[in-house]
Amino acid sequence: MMQSSRLAEQLVNASGGILVGGVAHRVRVIFRDIGDQADRATSQARDLLNRESVVALVGPQFSRDAIPVASLAEQARVPMISPMSTHPQTTLGKSYVFRIAFIDDLQGKALAQFARETLHAKRAALLYDVALDYSRNLSQVFRDEFTARGGIVVADQQFTSDRAADFTSQLTRIGAASPDLIFAPNFTSTDSIQVIQARRLGLRTTFLGSDSWNPQILREVPEADGAYFAVQWHPGIATEEADSFVARYRLAYGTTPDATGASTWDAFQVIFAAIRSAGSVSPDSIRLAIAATDGFRGVTGVLTYRNGGDPRKSVYIMRFVNRLGVFQRRVDP
Repeated sequence: MMQSSRLAEQLVNASGGILVGGVAHRVRVIFRDIGDQADRATSQARDLLNRESVVALVGPQFSRDAIPVASLAEQARVPMISPMSTHPQTTLGKSYVFRIAFIDDLQGKALAQFARETLHAKRAALLYDVALDYSRNLSQVFRDEFTARGGIVVADQQFTSDRAADFTSQLTRIGAASPDLIFAPNFTSTDSIQVIQARRLGLRTTFLGSDSWNPQILREVPEADGAYFAVQWHPGIATEEADSFVARYRLAYGTTPDATGASTWDAFQVIFAAIRSAGSVSPDSIRLAIAATDGFRGVTGVLTYRNGGDPRKSVYIMRFVNRLGVFQRRVDP
């Protein structure tokens, strides 16, 4: 996040800043490390809002931190964009809070659509952490959409990751139900174990994961080969905007950006565009301009905010092929 933020700041200032009312304004980005701690996130956000008087917030990334900070931003009437938070609660009932990422509900529906239309799956099994809102919510949305499209959920297997490292019993029951695919919207530390144990049990059923899957880690798990998963963005998804960003990022840092970096970049560009459109640096004007964003061509896709802070945007599906993530399909809402 910091590298994309620095790059956004440097490039906009190198071009003369943002022109507002004929006056060029330089951008100053203030960084705060929250250490993925909700309490620290809220205390740092209060300081930025009250002492620094920022005109917009970018972040936090994770929903568990973004949700409490979003409440503060709403109370302060300062626009906030979370690059990667996907939980509905982050933006629910708020007019000053936005996100770049597609939300869990949109993702769950897109994955179910992909399962039925592209994979032609008729029978699905669910394997998810019932203690995590993310996994539980995605599983329910997937179930509803999959069955609405004529599919059947033949197994619903739950676990809690803090208590389970052996999924043999759940996978055995799934195998007995003979599904066409296993939907596993869990985090990589769990999914890597599940795909290994499934293959050792002789299950060759296709795995379908969500954007919580970390391709950099799972590519080191041979058993994950052939699995599909959703991503917010991937450098292999070529567009003019993405190619330009990747080239700039590589030139600046000598490495390839990830989805968090791309979403962070888009958050800054949406704010910059809103300031130009509003012709003002007042938080209220920026918020109104963001809310009116329609068809903004970002690195992570085309962004439109029509009914609140959740953008309408595409979901990208990848597949592990020889341990590499290969783009398969874009699912449009």
